[in-house]
Amino acid sequence: MTFCDPMDQTMSDYSSHGDEEEEAGPSTIKTEEEEGPCCLVCGRVANTGHHYGVTACLGCKTFFRRVVLQKNSPKCKYKNQCRLEKSVNAKRLCRSCRYKKCLDVGMTEDALHPCRDVIGRRVRHHSVDSSPISTPPSISPQLSIPKMISLCEADHELLQTITGMDVDIRTRTAKKLGVVDVNVDSIHFYSPTPDYTNVSVNHGIGPSLKVDIIYLKEWVNRIPGYPDLSKRYQEHLLRRFCLRYTVIEHGLYTSQMPKSENVWFLSDRTCLVKDFENLPVEIRRNLTPKVIREQKLLAPFTEMLIREVATPLRIKKPDSIEIATVKTLMLLKPTCLKEVGGEYLATENDLRIVNEVRNRVIAGLYTHYAKNPNMDQEKVPFRMSEILDLTGGVEVCAARALEEMHLLRVFNLSSFDQNSAEVIFGLYRDIP
Repeated sequence: MTFCDPMDQTMSDYSSHGDEEEEAGPSTIKTEEEEGPCCLVCGRVANTGHHYGVTACLGCKTFFRRVVLQKNSPKCKYKNQCRLEKSVNAKRLCRSCRYKKCLDVGMTEDALHPCRDVIGRRVRHHSVDSSPISTPPSISPQLSIPKMISLCEADHELLQTITGMDVDIRTRTAKKLGVVDVNVDSIHFYSPTPDYTNVSVNHGIGPSLKVDIIYLKEWVNRIPGYPDLSKRYQEHLLRRFCLRYTVIEHGLYTSQMPKSENVWFLSDRTCLVKDFENLPVEIRRNLTPKVIREQKLLAPFTEMLIREVATPLRIKKPDSIEIATVKTLMLLKPTCLKEVGGEYLATENDLRIVNEVRNRVIAGLYTHYAKNPNMDQEKVPFRMSEILDLTGGVEVCAARALEEMHLLRVFNLSSFDQNSAEVIFGLYRDIP
């Protein structure tokens, strides 16, 4: 199957129109240029209008919209020296130079409508009195929302079930760590005491992760579809997700504590310190030369955690359903890794289950927004993008965390119990 760019169709029209005018003679045919404004991008007159801030034809409007929404800026093979003019050769112009011309004449990405300007396959609605050449009626975004809700209601219920499980485990984790008053309604995470009381600088991160990892195994086994995966793939996903789980949990805890540009809090009320300048007095009291040396070793990692996870969480303030979405998508991330000299870690059935649950969770998140009467529906795509973007920072920090854990273990700066070491490093496993 081949795809024809609107620019190609536009310029082909010029070529055929020119031949007809030559045969008829210039005195008998009135050209389109004499009857309306021309497109500022390609020069065509037919089907022009005001699109995205300038006068443009439908072909150039469609071209600009697709480039912006697909986020795939084209590259010119001829150092941006392609000719851009209305002629027979114009249809050979590259997409890069055409897109640059769109920007030069004043087209702006801000003019695109997030709900109306979407890319997808057009659906024709046939009726008894419709003719083959009739134009299908447009459907407003407002009318399509109820249909999407009915299609995704079951997915929304699935996501709510995952959220309830997530909140339940987080509440029990908080109580295990000694938090007496857990107010899930007001702050649906750990409900930490909003001050630096009893906060100390971390000295050995292994014990601080122990409780999280204990509950981690229960968490993954309660995710729909996970128990149905092959044992080998379950183990792979668990190990890969382990530090992602702890990073986002401690990020949520940090985002609820008093804001500090230098401190990353762990849920056992210990902390990592990026810089010892402007450190709260309550934390400074507990410093020793040995602890300071350890924290300086981890300082670049601590800075990454604060920048990539804690700060975005403070700004975006995700709710419980959004957090459950992020964590589920990070756990069920498809992979086709192959063991050395062995088989693939995931079977076809594993990948089918993973993709099905991921799609349902995303559909459930959309329904969560669509059913919210306080949510501006035009902002839904942007909010979903913001929330899904959280996975990027967590993924980067979790990968770095694994290297930091190895560093602490090798230099005997932290101890890890057998269960934690098995999940994080893959140690203590029976060798077949």
